[in-house]
Amino acid sequence: MQAPPALVLSGPPGVGKTSVGWRVFDRCTDLGLAPAFADLDFLGAAWPAPDDDPHQSRLKATNLAAVWSNSRQTGSRRLIVAGVVENLNDRRQLETATGGPVVICRLDAPDADLAQRIHGRGRESGASLTKLVARAAELSALLTADDVSDFAINTAARTIDDIADDVLIHWQAE
Repeated sequence: MQAPPALVLSGPPGVGKTSVGWRVFDRCTDLGLAPAFADLDFLGAAWPAPDDDPHQSRLKATNLAAVWSNSRQTGSRRLIVAGVVENLNDRRQLETATGGPVVICRLDAPDADLAQRIHGRGRESGASLTKLVARAAELSALLTADDVSDFAINTAARTIDDIADDVLIHWQAE
């Protein structure tokens, strides 16, 4: 049986969702799997966020549905998504957006690694940086405690290539 066409790489900030997503996309391209890639952070980058959806989950799902529809029209058959899936409601929104089941891979790393990676990328500073590091630790605990993923992969002390290979093996097994 073939794995569902949509793979979601979930995890806290700094865990490597986007970097691993691009590598999985490259691998799928090399394998002739006709992939598309979407980053939920970009699809939900709008301000202000509504009070009842502070992380823009609905907007991200709505935009993902349009991106996936357009990508399928141009020939894509696999979808790789980078983004945080906090709960069952988020998962259901993504399944609605993609038109079927999704496979969710939770990427994990120790909080100290997350903080180091967030500091290292240099995108945030000051209070925003402090807030993001705290949010990463909070999400790491939440995603582990209320796990809605299909499988998890630890990214600590591993190369992106090794992680992407593991993701593909697990995705194909689903």
